[in-house]
Amino acid sequence: MVKSLIVVESPAKAATIKKYLGDNFSVTACYGHIKDLPKNRLGVDVEISFLPRLEVIKGKQKVVNQLKVLGKKVDQIFLAPD
Repeated sequence: MVKSLIVVESPAKAATIKKYLGDNFSVTACYGHIKDLPKNRLGVDVEISFLPRLEVIKGKQKVVNQLKVLGKKVDQIFLAPD
């Protein structure tokens, strides 16, 4: 069973990294950024310690859903952005 998930931005990087890791790791790509600050309102909540308000980028909901499914099957998730 896979115990850790590593999320990278590029599918090519995912394939390369997967070559070096054992069976305890699953590597997947998110194909770039998946969330961003909103365009039509303030990007932070000034009443709650300036907590960022992030929104899923248009067209990325399928990737987010896939990451949620994969995340439920592992013990740890590592984010490896560029």
